[in-house]
Amino acid sequence: MENKVDVYEIIEMHLDDMTELERHIAHYFLTPEGVQNDLSSQQVALTLHISPSALTRFAKKCGFTGYREFIFQYIHQNQKTESNKKLSDLSRRVFHNYSKLQENTKKLLNEEQLLRIASMMEGADRVYFFGTGSSGLVAREMKLRFMRLGVVCEALTDPDGFAWTTSIMDKNCLVIAFSLSGKTLSILDSLTDAKQMGAQTVLFTSQFPKEKIPFHETVFVSPHGQPDYIQRISAQFPMLLMIDFLYAYFLEIDRERKEKIFNSYWENKKLNGYHRKTR
Repeated sequence: MENKVDVYEIIEMHLDDMTELERHIAHYFLTPEGVQNDLSSQQVALTLHISPSALTRFAKKCGFTGYREFIFQYIHQNQKTESNKKLSDLSRRVFHNYSKLQENTKKLLNEEQLLRIASMMEGADRVYFFGTGSSGLVAREMKLRFMRLGVVCEALTDPDGFAWTTSIMDKNCLVIAFSLSGKTLSILDSLTDAKQMGAQTVLFTSQFPKEKIPFHETVFVSPHGQPDYIQRISAQFPMLLMIDFLYAYFLEIDRERKEKIFNSYWENKKLNGYHRKTR
């Protein structure tokens, strides 16, 4: 195990595969402010009311050869951090969560698929973004970003809005919907209705379905994190991170025209602000 690898990130990466006892050990080491100075296997086992062999199994579950290698890495990293400490342990753990999501997103990234969706957006007369709750915030963010590039679009965030909108769709429309859980019935049903009306359909989700989802494209984003944690980062981040890639691909299609539209938007915004001030 290389010293360059972050021990805290390694622990969090393996939490899903751990037993309840191993998670108990993991939570102890993930909270360094509560860790005692004596980290010998005997002392830690006494502190946590476990056996030394449990520490060995935990270390191996994290990818180390044993507890001795794990604790050497753990102490080495903490000493290095203490000698050049700029962030608190809590802040560092938040960064770890972001780093993990970024790594997962890199693994899930399908550039050919995003290019297809960008082309679908380019060719659509109207684009609709569907989302509820935190996913509704993502839908609104999509509208604000893409309308500035000249996309005729709207964001819908409630089931009634979904129903009215899908009833007027045709083959020239595109619906991009967001459901991190992949189980939001109002989203799934509305996408199905939109497809039946002839519209193209795209779903962003973190859940791999047991059965194939009958939409034109399904974009998988990183799962948000460990279910037994109170999350330390925004629930929208996995979606927004993947959308940044989609935005980049869409911008590259006829980039010069879109940059002119974008710059014109901001020039008009500044001009309108100037007129309000001089009234």
